[in-house]
Amino acid sequence: MAARYGLVLAGFAASFVGLASPARAVWLSDKGAVATLTGPFVMGDDAAFKAFLEKPRPQPIRVLYLSSGGGKVAPAFAIARMVRKAGIATVVDADAAACSSACTFVFVAGVTRHYVNGDHVAEGMSARNGLGFHPVHRDGGRVEGHTFSEKGSDRARAFYAEMGTPRAAELMDKASFNTFYRPNGQTALALRIATSLSAP
Repeated sequence: MAARYGLVLAGFAASFVGLASPARAVWLSDKGAVATLTGPFVMGDDAAFKAFLEKPRPQPIRVLYLSSGGGKVAPAFAIARMVRKAGIATVVDADAAACSSACTFVFVAGVTRHYVNGDHVAEGMSARNGLGFHPVHRDGGRVEGHTFSEKGSDRARAFYAEMGTPRAAELMDKASFNTFYRPNGQTALALRIATSLSAP
């Protein structure tokens, strides 16, 4: 199943991933019961996502494809909780997309979590695509190690646990200050971050 990228939500600011460009935000599109979210998370995106889910359509959204470098933690948490409450499956196709940083909060919220082509990921900090984890940084980017936020990282650990994927924090802690740690499919399955390496 594939739906790819369409409809803008709001403006951008980065904290969990440290990207920059206040003019960008997540985009949403849908085709039948399949939706796609791409782009960085900004404040206000949770309200737009709620409106997107509540938009009249012949059938509710059941599958959400993700491609995002991350962004603000608060809207990502809120969107993730909506995904879980709505019973939506999440998908990252590691051959075509990256779901990094705050995006991983939304991925782990899926009632089923599909890491398609995760077996193609070279595990570690050199891969470009797939799931990407790192410690939380304060606003201002990932330039130096002292930008780490212990409080923020503790919130991330608690959120992974809330979603039933506490071992995701192990991958977060493996990344150095300016990298993402990307698991391969077998690691994601073993840590119960993913439930499948196939499309839903």
